[in-house]
Amino acid sequence: MSMQKQLSVRDDCRPITALGYHPARREALTGCADGVIKWWDIESGRRTASSTKEHSGMITHFLYWADSKLLLSASNDGTVVVWTIGATVLEKILLGRPVFSMAISHRRHQLVCGFAGRVTVYPLDEKKGIRTAKSSSDHRHSDIVSCIVCHDSQVYTAGLLTGSFDKTVRVWSQDGQLIQRLSFSGVITGLCYVPCVNMVWIASEMPVATLYDPKSGEIVSDFIDTFQNIEGGPNLERLMYIPETSSVIGSAGQRHVMVWRYNKTGCVTVLKNRQPTECLAYTMKKPILLFSGHGDGTLLKWERFNSSHFLYSKELFNVFETPPQGRGSRTSSRADSSTVSNEMKRRGTSMRRCTRSNESVPPAPGGKTAGFTRSVFVEELDLLALSSENGSVYLWGFDDSLSSLLRMMPSQTEIDSDPAKRFELLLDRAGGSRDSTTTEEERVSDSVTNRVSGFICKKVLAGHFHTVSGLAVVGKGSIYSTVYLISGGWDRRLCIWDLETGELQDTFCNPDLSGWHELKEVACDGVILDLAYSPKRNEFAYSSSDGLIYIRQFSPVGREMRLVSVLQGHQADITAIVWHHLSDKWISGSEDGTIRIWSADGIQCEHTLVTNGAVTCLSVDSLNGCIIAGVHNVLRVYDPESYLLVQRNAGHTDSIRSVLHIPERKQYVTASSDMTIRMWNSYTMLPPNTQQS
Repeated sequence: MSMQKQLSVRDDCRPITALGYHPARREALTGCADGVIKWWDIESGRRTASSTKEHSGMITHFLYWADSKLLLSASNDGTVVVWTIGATVLEKILLGRPVFSMAISHRRHQLVCGFAGRVTVYPLDEKKGIRTAKSSSDHRHSDIVSCIVCHDSQVYTAGLLTGSFDKTVRVWSQDGQLIQRLSFSGVITGLCYVPCVNMVWIASEMPVATLYDPKSGEIVSDFIDTFQNIEGGPNLERLMYIPETSSVIGSAGQRHVMVWRYNKTGCVTVLKNRQPTECLAYTMKKPILLFSGHGDGTLLKWERFNSSHFLYSKELFNVFETPPQGRGSRTSSRADSSTVSNEMKRRGTSMRRCTRSNESVPPAPGGKTAGFTRSVFVEELDLLALSSENGSVYLWGFDDSLSSLLRMMPSQTEIDSDPAKRFELLLDRAGGSRDSTTTEEERVSDSVTNRVSGFICKKVLAGHFHTVSGLAVVGKGSIYSTVYLISGGWDRRLCIWDLETGELQDTFCNPDLSGWHELKEVACDGVILDLAYSPKRNEFAYSSSDGLIYIRQFSPVGREMRLVSVLQGHQADITAIVWHHLSDKWISGSEDGTIRIWSADGIQCEHTLVTNGAVTCLSVDSLNGCIIAGVHNVLRVYDPESYLLVQRNAGHTDSIRSVLHIPERKQYVTASSDMTIRMWNSYTMLPPNTQQS
C-alpha cells in the first residue's frame, strides 16, 4: 500500500507554474508562466489541447468544481476563469488581486482562496456560481498563501513570500483555530492530501516530498519507501492529488511533470538498518514487539508507536560487546523513581553481558564477527532464541529484577496526589503483602511492565561446532512438561535443549551405530539448512543441502528420535521447510525454483509450485492458510487450495532472508539483505459465496 512513480514528462514551454486534473475529460492540466494552459492524457503523456488567451499572467492554480462539473483556473492577473467540459470559457471573474491558491470546502459549500497575506472564503451556489459579494477574510498569514487543502474538519495552509519565506505549514480547524504549526528548512511550494494512504505530501525545495501523517501529527518520510533511495534531481515544486485515479501529479524544476499512482500491494512501512537482516521474530502479547537479527551480530527490538501505524522506535543490542552504562534501555526515561534509575546504572555494565560457562563468546569461523541466522520467540517463557554462525544459540529475555522494581512503583497520578501513599505501597510490596489473587487487568499490566523493563541476553547454549541454521520449539502439552528447543546446523548435528533450565538435554544419536563412531551424531549427509516442528504429529523435519528432507519423531532422548520418512524431489539445496498447521502438510522451498507440498503422511509430493526464482524463506498465513514465500527479492502469496498466485509484493532490492505473518496487524513482514525490513498488507480472501458482478 504505497505510491509509486508511474510517468515522467518533459515539456518545452515556459516554466510550469500550476497543475490540475479534469475528471470529466480524464486529463491533466499544466499552467505556465506566460498564461498558457495545456491538457494532457495522464496515461500516455500525450498533449490533447492548449489555450493561450484567457489569462494574461502566470497560472497559479486549477480547481475542479464537481457539483457543477466546471474547472476553475486562477492567475496572478487577479482573475479566475470558469471552464466547461469542452474546454471553453463560461465565465471570467475579476477578484482584484493576484490569486495564488484555491480549495473547496464541500461540507460548507465554500471556495477558499489564498492571496498575499490573507485567506478569503466565498460562498458557492450551483446556479449563481461564486458569490464574491459575501466573502470573509482572515489575515493571520504574513506572506503569500500558496497552498490550501480542505480535509474533513481541518484546513491545511502553507505560506510563501517572494524574497522572504516563513517556511511553515499550518493546520487549521474549520472554525479558523490554529491546531499545529510545522516548520521546514525550505520554502513550501506544494501541498496535497493523499487519502488512499492517509498522508499529506509537502514540497519544500527538495527532490522528494515530506510525508506527514495527519492522524499522529508526525513526519513519517523515513518509514515510507515512495521517495527513498532518491539522491538528486530537480526540486519538487507543486503537488496535486487525483482521487479518480488515486494518483499524485507533481512538477519538478521548470518543465518536468511526474505522476505517482497508488499500489495496493506496495510496502506499508520500511524500517532501515545498517546491516543486512537475516532473521525475524515477534511477540504475540501486547505490546507487540518485533525482533531482527543481523549479519554483524546485532539485535534490534522494534516497537510501533501508538500514535501512528508508520512510526517505530528501535533499541540496539550487541551480544559481542559490553554496552556503555544504561545504554539501550528505555526504563530510565519512563520510570518515575530514582530507585529504578540507580539500580539500572549499578547494573548497566553487566545488563547485556552474555553468560557462558567458563568460556568467552567465540567468533565465527574465520575470525569474523558471528552474525545471527535464525530466530524464534517462545511465548510460554518470554524468551527470544537466536542462532548464530559461531555455533551458539543465544537466549534473550526481559530483565526480571527490573520488572519487579517497576511493579512496586505506583502511577504518577498516585505520586502527585499523595506522596505518602508511595512510601506505604513500597513497604507493603517489599514485605510481600500483595494479594496473591490478581485480576486480569493486573496481569496485563505486569506483562507490559515486564516488556519495558530491559532486554538482556540471559544465556548462551553451546553445543554446535559450526553455524546453527535451524531452530524449532516444542511447547508444553499433554506429552511434555517443559519447553524444548531443537537446533540443527552445518555440523549436521541435532541438539535438544531444555529452555526452562537452559541446559543441553541430549543430542541426536544414530542407534544403528554401536560404540564410538565419527558419524554417530550425524543426522544427514549434507548440512542442515532449516528445521520445523509439527505439534499435531509430534514430528520435526529438517532440510539439507543433499536435496533431501528428513522427518523424525521427536523425543527428548536423542537415540529415540526415529526416522519416519525421507522426502525426495528437489534438485538443489532445500532452503526452507514449514509445517502447514491448517492442512497438516509439510511444505518446502528450494533454490531449484520450486515449492513442494507433501502429503500428510510425508511420503509423496502432492503438488509442485514453480516460482521462477530461488526460494529463500517460507511461512504460512495463520488466518487463511496462504503459503508465503520469499522468492529472491519478491514476496509471493499462494492460495492454499488452488495454489494459484494471489498476491505479489515487490520492493526489496536484494534477497528476502526471512518472512513472518503478524495476524494481529494483518501484515506480512519481510527482512532482506538490502538492509531493510518491510511491512505489507496481508492477503484477504473473499468469502466463498462472494460473486463478482
